[in-house]
Amino acid sequence: MDADDPGRRADAAPQSERVTVNLTGKAVQALQRLQEQTGYNKTDCINRALIIAGEIEGMSRDPGAFYWRETPDSDLMLVRFV
Repeated sequence: MDADDPGRRADAAPQSERVTVNLTGKAVQALQRLQEQTGYNKTDCINRALIIAGEIEGMSRDPGAFYWRETPDSDLMLVRFV
């Protein structure tokens, strides 16, 4: 197949897309905290959050699970997203 073939374009990385979102008050606060913690701008914080959320969602699907440990000595906790 040729690289210009429309059938091959589905395999390529998608182009960037501009979207408008309405954030809840809690999400606005989380975004502000994340910006302060990382030094990233809003766009970078949202992009990273979506990528991480997708990875976590994929890991937590049956039969998988996602576990968190607050400190190296603490017990593992099962994390569930609803």
